[in-house]
Amino acid sequence: MKARIAVIAAGLTAALISACGDPTSIKASLLNSVDTLSVFALSGTPPNYPSGVALLSRQPVHVDGFALFDIAFDINAEGNAVIYPVKMIVASGSSRPVAMQTIAQPFELGTEAPKTGYQSDSALVATIGKTVVVQSAHNAAADLCQFAINPNIYAKISVDSVNLASRTIYFRMGVDPNCGFRSFAAGIPTS
Repeated sequence: MKARIAVIAAGLTAALISACGDPTSIKASLLNSVDTLSVFALSGTPPNYPSGVALLSRQPVHVDGFALFDIAFDINAEGNAVIYPVKMIVASGSSRPVAMQTIAQPFELGTEAPKTGYQSDSALVATIGKTVVVQSAHNAAADLCQFAINPNIYAKISVDSVNLASRTIYFRMGVDPNCGFRSFAAGIPTS
């Protein structure tokens, strides 16, 4: 009798799983977006001015010890934007791992984040027109990707201009907010 119940239960479980589709297939549910943003340089501006960006909320934020940003911006002596990962600004154990790399494609043609080649915990000079891809883990407690197989979200950034007088950096940013997905194509990604 127990064997018969076990066989029936296994059959029902298999039927339920196949009715729901591939149980191991992960599907994205959030839209990719492209925004035009501006931030102030970390140096030479008041500390309450937004110098960082929170990738998931897609907005400039001020940089403080709470590390509620993924990347921060400054301007170097040559007048170029410099992008810093959060751990280079806030030295706390709660800072998430952020890695970056430049890619050869212009912003519009960079349709997917690379799988490898990221530089962890180092700054990148973002000259005008170059594309920088950011990989940011979001798997801390109560974070978006806490239970995801791949906890990273990806963004691409291209600096459009730098205003040295106001110490402002203007840039475009494309974000794929789906855990582990690397596509920058418009809409809901499939890869």
